[in-house]
Amino acid sequence: MLRRHLFVAFGLAACAACSPSSSSRAPQTPPPQPGYGPYAGGPYPQQFPQQQFPPQQFPQQQPPPQQFPPQQFPPQQPQAPRPAPPPPQRPLLAPLIGQAQWQAETRNVLAEVTAHLSPQNQARVRGIPLVFDSSDPNEINAFAGCDDSGAPFLAGTVGLLDAVDAISQTKATDELFGTNTYGAYLNAVLPRITQPKGGSGALPPGIIPPQFLLDPNRLSHAHELFDDIVAFTFGHELGHHYLGHTGCANGQPMTGGPNPALLGNLVVRVLPGLNQPNEVAADGAGTISSLDTGIDRSRRGQYRWTEKGGMLLLDFFSRLEQASGISVFNPIGFIRTHPNPQLRMPIVQTVARTWYAQHPG
Repeated sequence: MLRRHLFVAFGLAACAACSPSSSSRAPQTPPPQPGYGPYAGGPYPQQFPQQQFPPQQFPQQQPPPQQFPPQQFPPQQPQAPRPAPPPPQRPLLAPLIGQAQWQAETRNVLAEVTAHLSPQNQARVRGIPLVFDSSDPNEINAFAGCDDSGAPFLAGTVGLLDAVDAISQTKATDELFGTNTYGAYLNAVLPRITQPKGGSGALPPGIIPPQFLLDPNRLSHAHELFDDIVAFTFGHELGHHYLGHTGCANGQPMTGGPNPALLGNLVVRVLPGLNQPNEVAADGAGTISSLDTGIDRSRRGQYRWTEKGGMLLLDFFSRLEQASGISVFNPIGFIRTHPNPQLRMPIVQTVARTWYAQHPG
C-alpha cells in the first residue's frame, strides 16, 4: 500500500481555359466578347459593316465595340480562378531554451487548461501546485498525488521536459523542412535511455541541421508543439484530481506542494494493469482539455492545440517501450507505472473524433 502518498502516474487535394485559336480566314460571326478573333491585339477598325456586326448580337449589358476607342479596347483573355488567400500568419513565438523557461511555460499552459475546465472542475483543482523533480535528471515521468498533509499536487520530472523539448524541436524541423530529425533523435537516445541505469532524453547536439537551427519559424513552431504536448500531459494529470482518482482535490485551500527534493524518494506502487480505468479516463480528460482550450485559442488567432500533443507524447513512449520491453523492472519510470502507450493512442483518437463530431467547424 502507499504510505500516505496516492499517486496516479501518467504517461502519458483551375483548370486554365484555353485561348481560342485564330482561324486562317475571317470569321463569319462576331466574337462572343470584344477582343476575340482576328482583331485582338491589333488596331481596331473604325467602322464595322452592319451585316457583319449586327448590334443585336452584342449582349445588352455590353456596349457596342465602336464605343471603345482603339487604345481602350479591353483585353479579353481568359483568366484562371484566383487562389484562396492564405490564412493569417500567426505571430512568431520566442524560442524556449532551458529548464527555467520550460517550467515557466508549463505552468502557463496548465493555467490556460485549468481556465477552460467546467466551473465545477475548476473549483476542485484551481491553484494545485506544480513541482518539478530534479532528483534524477534522467527520469521521464509525471504524477498527480497527495502530499503528507493530504493536499493535492502535480509533479513532472526535469527529464520529461528534456524529452518534450527534443520531440518538439525535431518534429517542428521535420514538418517545416521535410527532414527526419525525429528519427535521428530516437536512434541517438533510445539506446542510452534504455540502459539499466537510464539515460537522458535531451536533444543531442548535431541532430538539427545547422542551416535550420536558428530559423525563427522553426523555433516558433517548436514552441507551439511544446505547449501542445504539455497541455495533454498535465491536462491528463489534472484530470486525475478532478475525476476523483486521488481523493485529495476537493476545492480546499492549496499548499505550496511537497518539497521537490523529496519527490525522488516517493514510492509509486500502483501497477499499470490495476490503474487502466483511471488512465483511460484521464487520457480522455487530457484530450478534451486540449481540444476545448485549442478551439478558443484558434478563435484568438493562436496555434490550436488538438489531440496531436497527446499522440506525439504517446508515440515517443511507445518507441521507448518497444526498445526496452515491458517490465515492472523497466528503467523507464513511465513504462513501469503506465499502461501500454499503443493501447492508449486509439483512446485519444476516439475521444477526439467524438469531440469533433460535437463541435463541427
